[in-house]
Amino acid sequence: MSKDNSSHLLQTWAKEVRRPRTLKIAESDKQIAELYAAGESMIGIIGGNLFTSLGGNIGLDYPSNSTVTSCSIDIGCVSIGDDSFYFASTLLVLNLLRPWASTGIVNTQLSNGNRYAPKAHPGDGFMEEIESNLDIRQAIIARKKLRSGDHLPHPQLRLKKGKAFTYDFPKRMKLILDSKSIGRYKAFSVKVIPHAIQVIVGFSN
Repeated sequence: MSKDNSSHLLQTWAKEVRRPRTLKIAESDKQIAELYAAGESMIGIIGGNLFTSLGGNIGLDYPSNSTVTSCSIDIGCVSIGDDSFYFASTLLVLNLLRPWASTGIVNTQLSNGNRYAPKAHPGDGFMEEIESNLDIRQAIIARKKLRSGDHLPHPQLRLKKGKAFTYDFPKRMKLILDSKSIGRYKAFSVKVIPHAIQVIVGFSN
């Protein structure tokens, strides 16, 4: 994806639309991905990392004749053989023997209150890959800085922005998508689906 295309996505990711009469509502990132997989094009969100990263306000009042702000967000797609799995916020590739030396792909600034990738944007067509080669001592120090995002830069943490990622590990890794485990795999790929679904923060029917 070119810089010009990414710039266009950022310029068009939020827009004013007429308030929908009813919408499916997602209370978590997992539900956002599920509603996307079910074919929904616009949903309301009232919980999850994406909700928090976009302001997290459930007290918004949307009168029936008003306009609302709709945000077009990217969705991550994990391909394993012929199977596809989707995530809205975070993919964790967990090293079970050395969990502090794992890999994550992040679509939101905030993940469970932590800023793993402080510059991540859910609507720019990219996701942030964080690969940790920390030893346990450095991991403990870095963990204390996660809420502020001050764990970066670090020579043992590699941060890479991308639209596609391919993995082939020597051992099976546990994959956790939006806090849900889908099993252990050696080889898989990840791609970003730009502006896959529109969300309205704090919307209720």
